[in-house]
Amino acid sequence: MKTKYLYLLCFFILTALSGRAQSSQIKFATPGLYPEGVTFDPKSKLFYVSSVRTSAIGSVDLKGNYKPFFEDKNFKSTYGLKIDPAKNLLWACVSDANYSAFSDSSTHKKLGKIIAIDLSSGKKTQEIDLAGLFPGKHFINDIAFDTQGNIYATDSFSPVVYKIDKNGKANVFAKSEWFKSVDIGLNGIAFHKDGFLIVNNNSRGALYKIDLKNPENIIRVKIKNLFPGADGMMFDKSGNLILVQNKSVDKVYQLVSKDNWATAEVSAATSPEDRYQQPSTVTSNGNQIYVLNSKMNELADATKRPSKEFSIQLVEFKPVK
Repeated sequence: MKTKYLYLLCFFILTALSGRAQSSQIKFATPGLYPEGVTFDPKSKLFYVSSVRTSAIGSVDLKGNYKPFFEDKNFKSTYGLKIDPAKNLLWACVSDANYSAFSDSSTHKKLGKIIAIDLSSGKKTQEIDLAGLFPGKHFINDIAFDTQGNIYATDSFSPVVYKIDKNGKANVFAKSEWFKSVDIGLNGIAFHKDGFLIVNNNSRGALYKIDLKNPENIIRVKIKNLFPGADGMMFDKSGNLILVQNKSVDKVYQLVSKDNWATAEVSAATSPEDRYQQPSTVTSNGNQIYVLNSKMNELADATKRPSKEFSIQLVEFKPVK
């Protein structure tokens, strides 16, 4: 009891000395869910979160109330999520990469799809198989939309980016040796209104720019930093690239570029006091940026007790000098 008191006292002293408290969280109690993807629906004012353990997709309101929305155990795990407000659809990445409770040999590292779910009915309206487009293992991890209604998806186990056009036809859009990895390769993806994609390689910690008009034109973004554990990304309304890094770093960065993303630099980052817990993906409600605390690191450690609560945390940046 005395040790616990001393720990709490030290915690409060350190917090006071830091000059700020942890940024606010929307906590939701869903034992064993382990969400990976998050997106915000501006119409309903709801967050949607996925699950690597159960494949379930649920909604979370601003008070932290979780409500089941869609589940199909045949989809094993769900990852990155994005909402298409014009079509009232929620798109989800589906794979069987590592931690699904329903994994089996026929789908493990083989399953790779994206699905569309009608936000009004909660029913699946489209299912697009991507695994058959490129030989090898597959892990469809994240997606981004362009302004023409096309969807782009990363494959963390194959060195490719897929494109799904507005009619639902899919093909391999871009491939590169830079996208390869012995572990997790491509992960986060973000569309820029000037006609290109930025993708990251989770293991290499590097960023790459893909020209939408000429997808063979791929360059590595020159930047002083490497981001091993790079995960979700998005461009904010000011054109800054927001990047989430986990693998024990557990920070969020704001990146800027003065030459259309040939080069970039870190302009701001979150503080250690925010204590993110294996942050994965990022979303915005239009004014504020939020990151999902996935706690997925617990799934790789048998000594960890399964979490009963997860959170969506407000991002507060501090300028980097």
